[in-house]
Amino acid sequence: MINQEDNNSTREEQIHKFLHSYDFMRIGQAINHNQWQAAAMNIQRMTRTAKELELSTFDRPFTGLRQAINRRDLEGAKQALAMVISKRVMLLKKENNLPLKKFISVSLKT
Repeated sequence: MINQEDNNSTREEQIHKFLHSYDFMRIGQAINHNQWQAAAMNIQRMTRTAKELELSTFDRPFTGLRQAINRRDLEGAKQALAMVISKRVMLLKKENNLPLKKFISVSLKT
């Protein structure tokens, strides 16, 4: 029982670290400066991290952002990034126990 609580705590800490990382800012800067390869590397790393943390909330927004980056579509990338940031903000609000209009499911294994 203690090990499961430690694993959940560790996972929660990892999610906290991911949501507070500068990767979200870096990808926005890369897109704004048309640094498509840097943006692609960042989104690849963020997608892998989100999958490891089982944050399915980011699956569709990351896919849209990755597609826009691959097309080098500046406006599409900005719109997709806005969706990613929106999902991040909702998870941060949930993490801080602030009221949400929508329920975001983040599955925690117990």
